[in-house]
Amino acid sequence: MKRRAAVAFSIAVGLLGLFVYAIGWNDVLAAVSRTSPSVYATAFLAMIGCLFCRSLVWHRVLSIVDEPRPYWLVSGVFLTAMFAKYAVPYGQVTSGVGVAAVVSRYYDAVYEEGLAAVVSADFLNYVPYYTLGGVGAVYVLVTHPLPIDIGTHALPVVALVAIVAIVLWIGWQRRRLVVRGITALTARLRGVVRHLTGRNVRFLRRENVERRFEGFYTTLDLVGRDRRAILGAVVFAHLGWTGLALALFATAHAVGVPIPLGIAFLSVAVSKVGFLVPTPGGVGGVEASMAAALYLLWPVGFATATAIALLWRLSTYWFTILVGGTTALAMTLRDPTPTRGK
Repeated sequence: MKRRAAVAFSIAVGLLGLFVYAIGWNDVLAAVSRTSPSVYATAFLAMIGCLFCRSLVWHRVLSIVDEPRPYWLVSGVFLTAMFAKYAVPYGQVTSGVGVAAVVSRYYDAVYEEGLAAVVSADFLNYVPYYTLGGVGAVYVLVTHPLPIDIGTHALPVVALVAIVAIVLWIGWQRRRLVVRGITALTARLRGVVRHLTGRNVRFLRRENVERRFEGFYTTLDLVGRDRRAILGAVVFAHLGWTGLALALFATAHAVGVPIPLGIAFLSVAVSKVGFLVPTPGGVGGVEASMAAALYLLWPVGFATATAIALLWRLSTYWFTILVGGTTALAMTLRDPTPTRGK
């Protein structure tokens, strides 16, 4: 796994280097050299605030499905989860299963409860991409006439939003359909594994899969009923996402390109499209999406927009990798599970 992660990161950094090379190394580095360190430091402070608020979302949700735990434990699990999401390709989608195991381990909770809590918390942290991103879109449309027709550029974003909405609706409203599809898939998988290994994989039996999904949806219902806790989590989620936008706002100002906060909101939302690139954390894709958004939405050269995107990712993505990786290492060296019965 470590070898695969190293290879994936090497490929991602290589693609990022090719992207910068295509734009022009000299122009990008010249824009970076103009950065004001004192102003740029604000971007890191904004990201710290983002991680703090998002960890509070996890704290709220996990307190619904299990007894409240110390914040230091919640923050440790959250930062470990962030590292897991950012360290592998498509980790935003695929890491939930592994992160739920981490929650189950350190919370001493049922796996299905941990998975439902992780899914709920991640969903709440992703909602601002649409709500505050929509605010940014309205701001741009009302106050800034765009230099080009961006209808063709907005189409993929609209399509992505529609796909996500449809998947969420099916997962919530058509639960039996989801369970049927998963059980059919696991039945075939079980047959393949049994044919290849000769082992009777019991945990993939239909009744076991259905029981796990029952526990998963029961926990989701439990989370949805605590409206007060969910409302607080929604507020923290939006505050956390605002930290991402403020990091971009501060980075642009540090480079000498002051942008309105509304532009920062929409650019951060659009940059999410870059996660479709199959690299850890969407490296390369997110930077390209961010640079393109800034170039299209604000009168700035593409080299300068690329420099802003790279510096923004340094203060958000790479900073989170550093903090999350350090936390994950600390979690493996010490068992933080609260001792019961004392």
